[in-house]
Amino acid sequence: MGNEAQIRDLDRLKMRGKIMRRSASFNVAHAVDDLGPGTGAQSIQRALSLLGLVGVLGSENPDGAVLSEIVAISGRPKASVHRMLNALIDMGYVDRGEDGGYRLGVQSQILGQLAQKSVDPAVVESESSLLRLAELTQDTVFLTLRTGSYSICARREDGFGPIFNNALAVGDRHPLGIGAGSLAIMTRFTDAEVDASFDANARIFTERYPAVSVPALKEIIRRGRHDGFVHNPGLFAQGSWAIGVPVRVKGRTPRAALSIASIEERMTGSRVFELATLLQQEARLIAEAVTDRPTPGDDLNTREDRL
Repeated sequence: MGNEAQIRDLDRLKMRGKIMRRSASFNVAHAVDDLGPGTGAQSIQRALSLLGLVGVLGSENPDGAVLSEIVAISGRPKASVHRMLNALIDMGYVDRGEDGGYRLGVQSQILGQLAQKSVDPAVVESESSLLRLAELTQDTVFLTLRTGSYSICARREDGFGPIFNNALAVGDRHPLGIGAGSLAIMTRFTDAEVDASFDANARIFTERYPAVSVPALKEIIRRGRHDGFVHNPGLFAQGSWAIGVPVRVKGRTPRAALSIASIEERMTGSRVFELATLLQQEARLIAEAVTDRPTPGDDLNTREDRL
């Protein structure tokens, strides 16, 4: 590939990455919408969704999240968003800098430290594997965890190669089927579970991912069951190709996967199988490490598996 063509591909990757990040931010902000009417305590749920949105947007911008962007993505009235942010500021969960940007406050940071005591074992045990994979491949590596009919990017490590993948960041939330890691988890589903997952997210696919073909995703899942890995040929973020494998923990519901993402020329040919082998080796190590450890929310995950 010539330099000019590669530059164009990288530019498209960055643009599509930004679009994917906006979709992920929308999913964080509208998590309460998935609960449906009559759930109760909606004010609390909306405040927590807003807190999550501030965390995601603030991590992207050194000056913090901008009010206009928070309002635009949340889809809620500016006055309501401003009032809720002020309440979160009063409680220490959000901080507003001198530049006007919003970021997570001290109370949120303390909660994060407390959460480390009960962090999911897959997150803990994957650290060495992600570091090794990033070093060996020089690409961006991810740990994806399932929560209900959605998946969340739980960890990422960047290699020191020339390609920086910006389509997925820690905390990003997408419906199952979006992303190689998410698809890899779904290879462990039955056909009925795959159908139920896509049915549960039919509206969000139509509204937020209109260019994505569910039949094409099902075909990737079908091939992935046979091959032992999934290969995403830039379906979600143009130019962002990826390979994913499930983390198979005996006796546990399918809920974790490893993936590597880069541009097309680094995700084709014999390198696909080389990367898949590396991912499978590390996935086995993680699975062995977490087999005898309880997973936080195991009962909840079992309930969520019913979709």
